[in-house]
Amino acid sequence: MRISYAFPMIALLSLVAFAQTPPQPPHSTAQNPPAAGGAGAQGKIAIINVAAFRVGIGEFKTTLEALNKEFETQNNELASLQKQINDLKNKVQNPGDQTVQPSVRNGWVEQGAELEKTLKRKSEDYQSLFQKRGKEMVGPIMDRINKFLDQYCQQRNIVMVLERQVAESSELLVWLRQDAEITEDFINEYNKAHPSATPMAPKK
Repeated sequence: MRISYAFPMIALLSLVAFAQTPPQPPHSTAQNPPAAGGAGAQGKIAIINVAAFRVGIGEFKTTLEALNKEFETQNNELASLQKQINDLKNKVQNPGDQTVQPSVRNGWVEQGAELEKTLKRKSEDYQSLFQKRGKEMVGPIMDRINKFLDQYCQQRNIVMVLERQVAESSELLVWLRQDAEITEDFINEYNKAHPSATPMAPKK
């Protein structure tokens, strides 16, 4: 099995969006030999909610919290810029204040435009840093999850795993027996094998 993870941003104010976005569904990388006699794979089909990993898997949750903390300063800076822009827009769009000279109102517009440029530039810079750092911190965890999922499925004769949210959104999932859901059991078993560890420290 193989799970890939995307590192998108939510608008301009969140540098921790990837903690809120589920990974892409797993796909198999195991090199299984062909079944003897021409028979197809015979075993169980299971379903798993990959989005639950970010809060259910201890080392994943701990690492995401550390990533959030690491980018707290940048996130606050973007939030402050956005607030300044919103405040200027509110002042410009307030027709009730007749005491404001047109030149002053125009100055607010120009100031807001400059702040928007700054916000866009800083957001792009921080996004690039966030994505790079996120891959460094989460990549090793995803590798361990992939390997453990391979072992987990082989031990239980599971030949196919469907990602729950993808299956539901694509209407692929029509009916599900309760014991086909392996999310909770998989997370519990993974946490036993891989207790939460100290996340990778920021690079100097």
